[in-house]
Amino acid sequence: MYTRVDVLAVYCIYYLIGPGLIVQSLYLDGCKNALGMQSYEIPDSAITASSFHDEKTVGPQNARIRTELYGGAWCPKAVISKDSYEKDSYQYLQIDLSKLTVITQVEVQGRFGNGKGKEYTTHFLLEYQREDDGEWIRFRNKTGGEIFDGNSNTYIAELRPVSPAIIGKRIRFIPYSRHPRTVCMRVEVYGCPWLDGVLSYDVRQGDKRGTEVDLSDFSYDGIIMDNYLTEGLGQLTDGQYGDSNFRLDQDGLGIKGYEWVGWRNDSTLHSGPLEIKFKFDTVRTFNFMNIHCNNFFSKEVKVFRMARVYFSISGKYFLKDPVQYDFQPDNVVEYARNVTIPLEKSTGQFIKLKLYFDMKWLMISEIQFDSVVDNGTFYSENPPTTTHAPTLTSANTSHQASGAVEEIDVQERYGTSEDSGSTDDRVGQKKAASTKAPDEDYFSIIIGALSALFAILIVIVVIIIVRIKRRNNSNNMQTLTIVGEAQLTLKLNNTNGTPNEKISIATGDGKTDLKQCNNIGVVAPMDFEGPDIEKERNLVVALPPMTIQGQKSSFKRQSPMMSNLLDNTSNLYAASDVINSQVPNIPSLQGVSGNSIYAVPNADLLLSVDYSVIEFPRRNLRCVEILGEGQFGEVHLCEAFGMQESMQPYTVNRRASSSALVAVKVLRSNADDRARAEFLREIKIMSMLKDPNIIQVLGVCTREESICIILEYMQYGDLTQFLLDHVSETNATASNAKKLSYGCQIYMASQIASGMKYLESLNMVHRDLAARNCLVGTKFTIKISDFGMSRSLYSADYYRIEGRAVLPIRWMAWESILLGKFTTKSDVWAFAVTLWEILTFAREQPYETLSDEHVIENAGHYYRNDNQQIYLPQPAICPKEIYDLMLECWNRLESERPSFREINMFLLRKNMGYDPRQEILGGINVLDC
Repeated sequence: MYTRVDVLAVYCIYYLIGPGLIVQSLYLDGCKNALGMQSYEIPDSAITASSFHDEKTVGPQNARIRTELYGGAWCPKAVISKDSYEKDSYQYLQIDLSKLTVITQVEVQGRFGNGKGKEYTTHFLLEYQREDDGEWIRFRNKTGGEIFDGNSNTYIAELRPVSPAIIGKRIRFIPYSRHPRTVCMRVEVYGCPWLDGVLSYDVRQGDKRGTEVDLSDFSYDGIIMDNYLTEGLGQLTDGQYGDSNFRLDQDGLGIKGYEWVGWRNDSTLHSGPLEIKFKFDTVRTFNFMNIHCNNFFSKEVKVFRMARVYFSISGKYFLKDPVQYDFQPDNVVEYARNVTIPLEKSTGQFIKLKLYFDMKWLMISEIQFDSVVDNGTFYSENPPTTTHAPTLTSANTSHQASGAVEEIDVQERYGTSEDSGSTDDRVGQKKAASTKAPDEDYFSIIIGALSALFAILIVIVVIIIVRIKRRNNSNNMQTLTIVGEAQLTLKLNNTNGTPNEKISIATGDGKTDLKQCNNIGVVAPMDFEGPDIEKERNLVVALPPMTIQGQKSSFKRQSPMMSNLLDNTSNLYAASDVINSQVPNIPSLQGVSGNSIYAVPNADLLLSVDYSVIEFPRRNLRCVEILGEGQFGEVHLCEAFGMQESMQPYTVNRRASSSALVAVKVLRSNADDRARAEFLREIKIMSMLKDPNIIQVLGVCTREESICIILEYMQYGDLTQFLLDHVSETNATASNAKKLSYGCQIYMASQIASGMKYLESLNMVHRDLAARNCLVGTKFTIKISDFGMSRSLYSADYYRIEGRAVLPIRWMAWESILLGKFTTKSDVWAFAVTLWEILTFAREQPYETLSDEHVIENAGHYYRNDNQQIYLPQPAICPKEIYDLMLECWNRLESERPSFREINMFLLRKNMGYDPRQEILGGINVLDC
């Protein structure tokens, strides 16, 4: 029996030496043996070529490195050029390794020919074949590159690493040259036998975790179709282990978490356990398997709670009695670890592994098998002969050599087997063959059918009752309720039915699902939409009458109709037609693609000016994910290939070819004429904005449906997620915490003020200024955007007035909430709330302790001027002069609020001498900007 001291000692040892043990793969470090070209372990008969000048002198058998035999190398007959590597006509040297081999390095050398040779290849490519008569696969490195550097002379051998390692039986060297030339080659191959025997694995593609971390299987060399991987190998068998912190870029590839493949458990398209199917080279007897899993539970990542391993000879049917393994959850140590599953000498050529989630994310970097070839005689499984419901018996790790089999497609994939559920009472249970009599089965079926019918009737009754109540509520929607003296009744709907819900995801990932990006033609994740049924809530806001003097000072810019209504306060709440003339006329903030749109008072004048916009090829856009969507359009996050030089600061190193991360607003093809006109109007207005702190239009796609507008997008996403991922420089306790100095926060705020100063000069009103609508780039550059309203990630920050508008009420000035009045001064109010978000690191919503009813009631106190209004509290790191600025921005009188020009100058003075480069040079651990 272990004592608490023993357990603590184990954890201490794990913390001290654990990371070093799991990051490096000893398997690959010891897999660099010469495979036999120079030593003649590879016979001449195993070396072939596409062509040669003369077989005896420069035939393929002479391609042995550091060997001077006859002509001294293999020389293809054809002249090599940059077009010679196309698969239909390329020249190659082929080596048959006779068995599955891991290839980690290759070595090339030119033709020395005892000093007479002049031929060598400057570059080359590799292809490999894993199965007899299988497809030849073109090797690509971790960044997608295919071309290796070759030789620069005829005598020095050049050793080139192959990463990720190749697993195959045969390999081809393909010479390549950017200019036509005659080439010759001598080669050697380095590696070791592939003992695992895995030929392929099939699994669904990994998911993206926000905009920064992509947990896809990048190196998979099989078929990728409909987001499913088949007939290939990839990162799960490449011998490279991931670090516990999956957000690191271990190899400097520009891809965080490359070593990990990760899956979410809340995808509507892929419910239930994660299923991986393995194919082996022959029938094997399996001892155990190792699965290297992440357990970073503070980031919602844990090891699977249960694994079931099924075996098959043919791969069509799997034994119903799996090996089952229950993992004891570890809620103390967050390091990644190998989980060993005993396989109890089970036999098969195919393995189906089912992993049951214990948290939102499951991440795996490596799967290895310990097995031996079984030379016995085996027969394929027979199809299922019974559909009887199985009985369940308790076990911890169980496997029986039952002849019962399981049909993959019907029973497993579509959830009709025992694995379709995931309740706790199924943990530690396994199936056995049913022995029920047929009569008992028929009786059970009848009882089940009657029970299902009864349940359906209950559901129908409930639906009818709900619809009747909803219809009654709809009929009474326009009724005005008078509560006390001069009180106003509104009906508001929360966009997700959850009041005061704060979404705080420090890793930057929202709930994602898979959706076809029909408008661009690729598959990409999207933010999960809110429920279709919205919760109705009655809002009662007290608005006592004001003095006539107060009305004139506060609303001197109102229209005559509004002034008349306010002058006669007895009429303000007297009848519903007065209410409908005020509050319901709040203008819509939402564009056709779901984003907020600017208010432009002099729009006709601006639209009369022509601005040129670049027409960008639609084929050069690759959708990464859907940021949000509206009634007639969507906002996509895309990679744009071949963008102009001005886009270089935003280039993302995700592949070999350079690409730019951009936001693309798409108008759906089914949009009506009004939506199309609004979208074109938005394009024209956005294209005229030219300020370094506002996202700019980079191009459009208008030559075919659906119309797109391409906008800048910043490397580190929106400011809210950036702040959530950082801590204050003064409050940081962990040495590896991402710290942000006060000077950097003010620097970012001053950029927001600068961008708003530009809009103010054009008399344009943003109407949705918040941290979620600010994007962060290199060197802490800030650009103001308008995507926040379309993202379900921030749905809790908005309220919907039924059939009228979506409003960010916690950022809005009181006159905007109650009177629908939006000006540059109401943007000043929102800026102060945004500044408050920055100084609190966006850890909570504004007015977190107030319900939405009380937020609007607080606006009523401003209207009444009764000194009962509540202000946002002063942040802990906020100096008095900065908080005084916020209070000025929240002044009841618009005329008393500062302009953005004044705010920008004030912040620049307070932050004079600050250099964003010092955030790095000073040794503060922040993003590499």
